Order: sequence, then C-alpha cells, then structure tokens
Amino acid sequence: MTDLAELVADCDAHGIRLLVASDGGLTIDAPQNALTPNLVGRLKAHKAELLMLLRPMPDVAPALPVATRDAPAKPTKPVCRCGSTTWRDVLIHNGQSVRRDCGGCERFIEFPVWYGNNTLQNEQ
Repeated sequence: MTDLAELVADCDAHGIRLLVASDGGLTIDAPQNALTPNLVGRLKAHKAELLMLLRPMPDVAPALPVATRDAPAKPTKPVCRCGSTTWRDVLIHNGQSVRRDCGGCERFIEFPVWYGNNTLQNEQ
C-alpha cells in the first residue's frame, strides 16, 4: 500500500473526511482528538496529492461521453466486433486516463485519453 493510500485509510478509520474547499484548498472534517500531530504532518506532506485525488476530473474533450456512462443511444457504426454501438468510459490512474470498454460485451476497445492527452481525433 502506498503512503497516500495508507493516509486515506487512516483518515477513514478515524472518521476524518477530506474535502476540497470552494477556494480549491483542502478542508478537513474530523472528530475531536482525531487529528494527531503525526497525522497532521502526513496530511500536510501529501496535500497536493490529496487535492488531485479529491478534485473531480475536468472535462477531457467535448467529443467524449461523460465518464462511466453509456455512450449516446443513437445507433452509429459498431464500436466492437460484437456489433454493439455503445461504449462505457472507465476512469483509471486516479482519473488521469480513460479506458473505453464495449457497452455490450464489456470488451476493452481503446484508451481515448492517456494521462490527460486526448488521442481521439474528430470523434462524434
């Protein structure tokens, strides 16, 4: 388990909620006495990573459907060898990448977004 995963697990175990504030900073909602000096130090050390983890993924490209939702139901050309015309985009790498799976048979199709770089051209 990574340091960040352990930190999030520790916060969860102590009933500590981590949120992104309206100004983009980190907000900590914790029960009294839950924040030990050690835990506060770890939160400070991993603040940037926590904010990346907690922030919603920005729209990658207007041509992509909303992540983890089925593609538009309007029939188009088949996207998979099973003949399905729908797909499902799945967030991976903490939301930095998208894996596209077939909406019918759930077979992997492609990586339309890899670490924030859109590799599709003119898809609509």
